[in-house]
Amino acid sequence: MARFWSWTGFAFAALYALVFVALYVDCARRAAEWFADLPLALAALPFTLAMRALNGGAYDFAGDMTARVVAAALFSSALAYVAGLAVERVARALIGAFRR
Repeated sequence: MARFWSWTGFAFAALYALVFVALYVDCARRAAEWFADLPLALAALPFTLAMRALNGGAYDFAGDMTARVVAAALFSSALAYVAGLAVERVARALIGAFRR
């Protein structure tokens, strides 16, 4: 299990989660405006695309769908963690190769 621990991945996931919360609060604050949830929908794009692929091409996402917003935040944070893990692994491999 220690192979999957990454400080960089944790930092990426935490940053993505914080941005997601900020965008959700902004969406809730501007709820009556047109395109109020556009930034939130763009942040949830990886989740939306994955769900569309799994669902056969149709999946709806909006800022007022709280369960989907939470699921999108978790999915996107996990994806950011994996990206950070990959960046850290590549950086460690490059540093190790230069030291030899």
